[in-house]
Amino acid sequence: MKKRINIKFFLLQWIFLVLMTVFGAICYELFFPVYYDQLKNAQVQDAYLDIEELDLGVLDDYSVFNNYEEKGLTFTIADENMTPVYTTRGDSEYSIYRNIESKLSSFSQNAQIIERNSSQKEVTKLRAIITQDNTDYYIVIKDNIYCSTRGKLSEQFLTAVFIVIFGIASLGMAFFSKRMIKPIVQLANVAGKVAERDFSEKAEENSEYTEINQLAKNINHISKRFQESIGQIDESRDCQLRQNVRQERMEKLQKEFIANVSHELKTPLAVISSQVEMISYVDEEARNAYLASIQEEVEKMSGLVSGLLNTTVMEHHMEKVILKTLNMKEILEYIMLKYDGLAKKKRLHMESFLEDDCIVSGDREYIEQAVNNYMMNAIEHTELGGRIRVTLRNEHGSIRIGVYNSGKQIPEKELQRIWSGFYSRNQIETADCSHAGLGLYIVQSVVTMHNGKYGVENLREGVEFWFTIPQADLIYQNASPQNAVLCHLAN
Repeated sequence: MKKRINIKFFLLQWIFLVLMTVFGAICYELFFPVYYDQLKNAQVQDAYLDIEELDLGVLDDYSVFNNYEEKGLTFTIADENMTPVYTTRGDSEYSIYRNIESKLSSFSQNAQIIERNSSQKEVTKLRAIITQDNTDYYIVIKDNIYCSTRGKLSEQFLTAVFIVIFGIASLGMAFFSKRMIKPIVQLANVAGKVAERDFSEKAEENSEYTEINQLAKNINHISKRFQESIGQIDESRDCQLRQNVRQERMEKLQKEFIANVSHELKTPLAVISSQVEMISYVDEEARNAYLASIQEEVEKMSGLVSGLLNTTVMEHHMEKVILKTLNMKEILEYIMLKYDGLAKKKRLHMESFLEDDCIVSGDREYIEQAVNNYMMNAIEHTELGGRIRVTLRNEHGSIRIGVYNSGKQIPEKELQRIWSGFYSRNQIETADCSHAGLGLYIVQSVVTMHNGKYGVENLREGVEFWFTIPQADLIYQNASPQNAVLCHLAN
């Protein structure tokens, strides 16, 4: 059964008060009489020793008696003739008769302290005979239990008892309070972590107190709602950041496109301009040659612009590709068959080493374009009678496609620069897309789009270009094509 914390606090307070009262009363009844007797016995003994030091025959200093009377003692002193020497009470004859004459048989030279008898109003504490100058003096010292000093001693004793009880009870309350506030401290820690966006810990809802359980449920609910809100905000922010990145990328592509077009069209336009100027000064045969040359330059510019547009459009639409499961062995066999005639024309020896079960998830059109660029690059840079080798294999969960061609190696300083757009190793001034440096730039874009890697290696007798794409069953085994596209967009 769950408890209410306010009821438990109320009960603890009452238990604390009852225990203080009962324990105080018990201590008073058991220990105060013993404490009081010991204190009075010591006072009486001290008073008797001080009286022994006085000259009772010529008593003129009463300060000793006054000091002890303030502590609740009374004195009756008479000589052997029952003549009063000193009495605390005004009726000295009655005091001497009552305290000395009627009890002469109980006096002796040895001072005797008589134990307290609570049934008597006044308790005799000491009777003794002191002999000075051959005269016996009878001494009676009593404790007046109704004097104010007893009340003061009671107050002091009770104060001390309650201080001790309060200290013990405070330790007990501190122990129980620590147990009671332990779940509250845990709730405070959870709330602090939630404030710092740490939702790894939940508040315990199985406390023995109803109020704390309700508070824990509320904190967990707030934590859940806060986490959902933070997630939505972060998702919205990430989406906005992606949109900003795409916008900046488009603006950059537009600027690069204009700059590249301006640069690449400068040479053919200059050639056409010079040939047009010469047409009016040459004969019919030369004019036809110039016109043919102009037509050739126009076709080259058209091809260049088409390549530029294809590259720009491809980069713009990368985020809209639909990923499908592809068998790379079938794709490479198809591409090699397509280039078989061109290889035979240059008397090239073309071979392949293709493994089975090389499955990827990607856009076939773009992947074929990347392989085509590698193949064209290899055919163009292989001398007559050279070799081209296409390889396909599975490397640690990634599918690796490599195209090797015999011939000259690429200088080390240019191995990274060849992937930049519009970079040509030989700076050939033609409008062919590959010579304009777009082929490897397209490969880089396609492979990056598929979360793969690309590169080039100088081998002993030639160069090998390669790229990898993650194996389909490792990356997309639990995702549909649409989910795969979303995964790509998130990356």
